Amino acid sequence: MTEGSRGMRHRSGGAAPRVLCVDDEPVTLLLMGRLLERAGLGSVAASTPDEAIRLFETESFDMVVTDIRMPGMDGLAFVHNIRERDANVPVIVATGHATLENAIRALHEGASGMLMKPFTAEEFVSEIQHALERAQIRHEAMQYRFVTPILDGVALALTAAIEARHLETGRHCRQLGYLGEQISERIGLPEQERTTVRIGGYLHDVGKIAIADRILLKPGPLTDDEMAEMRRHSEIGASIVETHEGMAQIAQIVRHHHERWDGAGYPFGIARTSIPIGARIISVVDAFSAMTNDRVYRPALDFDHALRELREHAGRQFDPAIVEVFTAELEAGLPIHPPAVVPA
Repeated sequence: MTEGSRGMRHRSGGAAPRVLCVDDEPVTLLLMGRLLERAGLGSVAASTPDEAIRLFETESFDMVVTDIRMPGMDGLAFVHNIRERDANVPVIVATGHATLENAIRALHEGASGMLMKPFTAEEFVSEIQHALERAQIRHEAMQYRFVTPILDGVALALTAAIEARHLETGRHCRQLGYLGEQISERIGLPEQERTTVRIGGYLHDVGKIAIADRILLKPGPLTDDEMAEMRRHSEIGASIVETHEGMAQIAQIVRHHHERWDGAGYPFGIARTSIPIGARIISVVDAFSAMTNDRVYRPALDFDHALRELREHAGRQFDPAIVEVFTAELEAGLPIHPPAVVPA
């Protein structure tokens, strides 16, 4: 892991975030440690900037909190030193000398925020939590900025692998990625979540790679045992996708796109807004795509019939708000295939 991403290691790995607290007052260090412990965060104390730098070079931290006025190296010079080692870890300056000059210099040296002493427990914990949240958002945004083109390529390659076994499914996956992203934009999801939904649409059926052809391509109804096997594809697919930590949210779409609004779906039977928003979107566009394309077990339904089916099952199988937006967009002329895909 690079030093630039070191500050997010514990959050992305699932352990409690660790905060490096730097202050020459033992009482202040004790107070910060107790407040962080109550908030479920880990802490390590350093009484001088030099000690803190040694700790920072040998251990991993998700945040640094430092005083300004300390013997030897002052807190702002310390912030500069930390920034030379890690450009992304959030650094909060906690000081009783919050002059305009100090605030400007702290920001110039790379501080993420400033906390006035004496602070209340609520002020301290709130500032720490908000700074960690902002850092996580920046970290995820940077992941998507650089990783999204790769994820798109991997997703489309896996879709092609599905298509090699079942041509209809490959085209279906690309259609879902496109429609899912369009609806995500219409309901106001931010760009990062729209990207997640698009790639989730591409990969929603990737687990079918592990399903036997005798089940996947069976022209008649499935037996109970065959249906149970078929339903494994969402969990199998999620397991494939979540091997990369940057695809964790995409894996949630793959895992839950067969859940139902009323809780009668699979694999976990969760309901309503407990189902991830991306999975709820893909569930609706998946059903529409399935209904309007020929299947080995039945011919395609016409456009109007498919819309009636979606509306009839809104509030039971589907999120009614998403059905309302999706059907309105289709009736307003939203193309049902991406520009690069020409229906056969």
